[in-house]
Amino acid sequence: MGRRLFIPHHVTGFWVPVYTDNPITTGSLGAGVLVGGAVASYEPGGVWYNDTPLEGGLGVRISSQFPLGYGYAASAVVSIAKAVGELGLSREAFAKAHVEEVTRRTGLGDVLAIYTGGCLVVRVRPGAPGVGEAYSLPCPAVYVVTLDLARVDTGVVLQTRHEAIVKAGREAYKAFMKNPSFQTFLHLAAEFSRRVGFLDERLEALERHRGVLGLFVKKGVAAVFVEREWALDVARIAERLGRVHLVLLRELHVAWI
Repeated sequence: MGRRLFIPHHVTGFWVPVYTDNPITTGSLGAGVLVGGAVASYEPGGVWYNDTPLEGGLGVRISSQFPLGYGYAASAVVSIAKAVGELGLSREAFAKAHVEEVTRRTGLGDVLAIYTGGCLVVRVRPGAPGVGEAYSLPCPAVYVVTLDLARVDTGVVLQTRHEAIVKAGREAYKAFMKNPSFQTFLHLAAEFSRRVGFLDERLEALERHRGVLGLFVKKGVAAVFVEREWALDVARIAERLGRVHLVLLRELHVAWI
């Protein structure tokens, strides 16, 4: 068996789209968390994500606990896996993955966040790795209960909610940079979710549950941050709304395994 590549997923809490005439410099400002991870195995037979064939060409099979199309940056994981298979684990590979994401309208800042690694990743200059800039802040040892609410197309979200995302994203980013911390992130991400219409009444019970530190929604995935002793209770309640994943929040990096 050949080498396998571990690639963390990324769920952004708020973002500001930044478009230019070049996909290398197009991207986003904002902050998000790295959660869970996928494993890419290189073998003939096209590109697969879990049991779904995506395209032909380079042989890579990606296994992940998270589905495509909900908000886990799974498309960025796929782009990174393909690019690393062609160019090795290099900055050039991540830049290629970023360009594919921008060109296909499947993401703006996820590749940069995953390339940076860590836990709470803050994107302070838009663009591909090598052009864009980001850094990581530590996270507390808490659990994340993620909930698959609905499959949502990124391009549609960027188009139909563009003005709301830009306005709410700019205000959240500006406020965060005045006091960059995990607690600030949770507060602003929840507010961003409400303002752009991601957060609905179905999640109000979870938000009020004992042990919940905060929650936000990115497209079709809810991320609920919970103290360890209450994580299973919150996960059981969340199961009434959809498929649930329980993940310990920790520092993550792309690496060969």
